[in-house]
Amino acid sequence: MRGDVADMARRVRLMLPRGWFSDEASLLGAVTSGLGAAWAGLYSLLGMVRLQARLATVSGQFLDLACGDFFGGRLARRGGEADEALRGRLLRAMRRERATRGALIAAAMEAGYSARVFEAARPADTGAYAVAGGLAWGVAGGWGSLAMPLECLVTVTAVAPVAEIGPALAEALPAGGVAWVRVVS
Repeated sequence: MRGDVADMARRVRLMLPRGWFSDEASLLGAVTSGLGAAWAGLYSLLGMVRLQARLATVSGQFLDLACGDFFGGRLARRGGEADEALRGRLLRAMRRERATRGALIAAAMEAGYSARVFEAARPADTGAYAVAGGLAWGVAGGWGSLAMPLECLVTVTAVAPVAEIGPALAEALPAGGVAWVRVVS
């Protein structure tokens, strides 16, 4: 088989000049087998390293290292979690939308809650001339204010404790953004 001890010993033997040793030299066989074992171990290690270089094939502690490299302590293996489940969570977290209104809603949904987002600096939320919803008392949703940049009001509908909603929303916010969260049941 390619890369095993016998294959590597054969390759070492092929590198020796012809005629220097007889074909039945037992000492030479022992030396080439020893070198073959070392090269077979290195070949096996190289194959394992090649698998650990891609997220699609990384496994074990190397998968935990990849999670730590990309997300620090925010994405860790749960007790008894298999490699495939952790890899799936890692890939979803890497592809997750961030720093948008849709990201906040998606983060709440992934945590198991529904959310409604109101941005005081967004005319579509507050109402304005020549905007869908128009300008009327109570039509668009609330008072507008340009004094709240990068801030939003999030109403979360929950039927269970909301321990996960804070970290989930924090990851979806832009840098420096603030989400004021109200939980209703």
